[in-house]
Amino acid sequence: MSSTGALLVMFNNYFHDLATALFAVCGVAAFVLHRRVGTEAKLAEVLLPVVRAIVRVGYGAFCWIMAAGVVRAVTYKQYEWSEAAGRNQIAVLGVKHAVLGTATLLGLVMIIRLHRRMKRERQ
Repeated sequence: MSSTGALLVMFNNYFHDLATALFAVCGVAAFVLHRRVGTEAKLAEVLLPVVRAIVRVGYGAFCWIMAAGVVRAVTYKQYEWSEAAGRNQIAVLGVKHAVLGTATLLGLVMIIRLHRRMKRERQ
């Protein structure tokens, strides 16, 4: 792969990590808003733009995580494999993906719930 391609793979990997963090923040924010926001119309009106932004950013980050994750998986051995860690890193990657996968699923559930609530309150 050319050096430009290698740099693009590195950028992909960095932005994959950034999207994961961003998605986690959106999931936590969705959880807090879903639990704490009362049913007062005035409060819902004030928070509607915030909720809409969290939902959009959350879905965008999720899509990027999935797309960039494919590129990262395909190029992992060439760009991120650590000879010092050897095959043990496969188990560590499994644990990492189990933890982050669970967090991602919980975040996605909360964002979907918040999105549905937002739709109900707009009607």
